[in-house]
Amino acid sequence: MNPSKGCPFHQFLHIKEFDALDDEARRNPWPFYDWLRSDKKRTVYKVPHEEAFFMLHRYEDVKTVFADTENFSNKIIPVARSPFLALMDGNDHARIRNVVSFLFTPKNLQLWEPQLKKVIAESTERILQEEKIELFNNWAHTIPLGTLSVLFGLNTSEKAIQKLHEDSIAINKALFVTGGTGPRRSENPSLSEKLSISYSLLKNLKKIWKLRKLTGKEFRQFGEMLRVNEKNIPLPRPNFEHIPAATTPMLDLMLAFAAAIRDKNQKNASLELFRLEIEKKNVTLPEMIMAGAFILFAGYETTASLLSNCFVHLARDPKLFQQIKAKPELIDDFIEESLRYYTPVGRFLRRAIRDVEIGGTLLPKNSIVLLMPGAANTDPDKFENGCAFEMTRNNNRQHLSFGKGAHFCVGAPLARMQVTLALTELIKKANSISIDESSPLEMVTDRDNGILRYEKLYVNVKS
Repeated sequence: MNPSKGCPFHQFLHIKEFDALDDEARRNPWPFYDWLRSDKKRTVYKVPHEEAFFMLHRYEDVKTVFADTENFSNKIIPVARSPFLALMDGNDHARIRNVVSFLFTPKNLQLWEPQLKKVIAESTERILQEEKIELFNNWAHTIPLGTLSVLFGLNTSEKAIQKLHEDSIAINKALFVTGGTGPRRSENPSLSEKLSISYSLLKNLKKIWKLRKLTGKEFRQFGEMLRVNEKNIPLPRPNFEHIPAATTPMLDLMLAFAAAIRDKNQKNASLELFRLEIEKKNVTLPEMIMAGAFILFAGYETTASLLSNCFVHLARDPKLFQQIKAKPELIDDFIEESLRYYTPVGRFLRRAIRDVEIGGTLLPKNSIVLLMPGAANTDPDKFENGCAFEMTRNNNRQHLSFGKGAHFCVGAPLARMQVTLALTELIKKANSISIDESSPLEMVTDRDNGILRYEKLYVNVKS
């Protein structure tokens, strides 16, 4: 994750196709982005071995589809009731987003700032205490998970945060999919996979029953979130092997939010907002349970990736670290360029509502469209020398890392705030930072949404 300058600068002669689930593409996507751009006629890339999966990589096309809710739907899975905000459209999306977005207004974030600073100071102090320390377990994931736990009144103990980290990874492996690529993913689980999924549900009957008691008659809404109404259309294909391991973590997270929301003695501004909107019948309890769970397991990983990518870049550019240490006002520009270049989530899905033509290619009705913000963010037609990290570029805030339009990431203000506060604390307390290259550096390759970051990272932080 240390590419050279120049665009294109990678060797991609060996690349014959772009398989979004290939480990090589997930470890180092930039050569594949260059390969997509190398043929000017390749405005839309038909996913190999698939009839109805198409990939968009050009900035203007990705930006257009992100914002076009008339022709492209976020409701990728045709269930009776979408479980997560990112999979909703229309009135349901607007109704729930109106509640959730209130949590992330500047005024509300300012109220949470002292507690956020406390979480960040403790995590930063931890990595200053050891000569060699693993970054994720002690900083990159403890900050967003600690912040979100404070925000939602959840347990903030070190043990609880570690469990949330492990649970969120299991959930992300099972739920975030880019769609199948040929024979790699089957459309339906095998018999052994079905048995494994069924067994995981049987093991969790007590938790399912407890959730039913907490939600009453509204419990049936969870069933609507699982029931697929239409099967004769292309569907994203999960790795069914991951689903059993995610069952218990997902139920634990749902139960934690259900209990917190139902406990009116727990004085927490976010929970009180949820309770008020439920009482006003603007939303339901299951909807708020799923909204909270989604913000936690999805928002945490994005922020953890951004934090680690910022750390890695500064560790490998000591001159820049000292420059920002001397001028902390440069942090905002550094974060935006990091968001552009090291796009935390490299792929999003949309479904074509009707036949749509893009770049001379017809995207048939119901086809799955893979939007590639990582490729769009390095498109030289939009960002001059886009494959180089240049934090002084004047348009780096036009990146698409948080999406565009009605589905622009609702937690973006919180993510920016966390990373700004974390980097501010880091450069204030540390005189130098470096990566311990003697330990294996492992990139994430098992999250299908194109998460770009290391999985394990040992570092040295000196005060």
